[in-house]
Amino acid sequence: MAFAHAIVLAYRAQGKDPAAALAAAHIAPESLQDAGARIQGSQLECLSGQAMRELDDEALGWFGRRLPWGSYGMLARASVSAATLGLALKRWCRHHGLLTEDIALRLVVHGDTAEVRLDDRAPPTHPLLREFCHVSVLRNIHGLACWFIDSRIALQESFFAFARPTHHDAYAVLFPGPVQFGAACSGLRFDARYLQLPLQRDEAALRQMLQRALPLTVL
Repeated sequence: MAFAHAIVLAYRAQGKDPAAALAAAHIAPESLQDAGARIQGSQLECLSGQAMRELDDEALGWFGRRLPWGSYGMLARASVSAATLGLALKRWCRHHGLLTEDIALRLVVHGDTAEVRLDDRAPPTHPLLREFCHVSVLRNIHGLACWFIDSRIALQESFFAFARPTHHDAYAVLFPGPVQFGAACSGLRFDARYLQLPLQRDEAALRQMLQRALPLTVL
């Protein structure tokens, strides 16, 4: 429910009413304040999709400027022609910086270990929006990386630059493997050998995937 609450904050920041989106997702407004409440993936998919279109912001209020509909699809298109996953991830991180400077993404390799790191530069003032940003961006890049090579990338550790939230149990589903809170930055750690794998997808496959990108991201 915390991420649904974050989407409502994005509506309010634009002075818009989230009532129709909440109703479409079958989420009672009063339940947003219940820290123990849970929603299904299909509800978050519905709420996110409607909010992205109504707010014309795929980032849902995380950044100082909106990311219009299609922004993350553009990043995927810029990376799909890479020969290896490592080059694709470097492109994705670099091109994300062209969309916003509020966060910085980078791929770091130390011996047999690779990390995608996310550093704040101008974080949202509300902690829920900051958390939703870090979780969503890292889920996006992990999911896309797995799709690029047609293989599930096992995470050695996921780490986050904020305190453990009350809904921390959800992170075991979002990021299978060890999870650390209160880190210096947020990121994902995995075996660097994945970076040498060739991409298994092409432009035609990407066009098909983007027709249902939101369900895949939520899943």
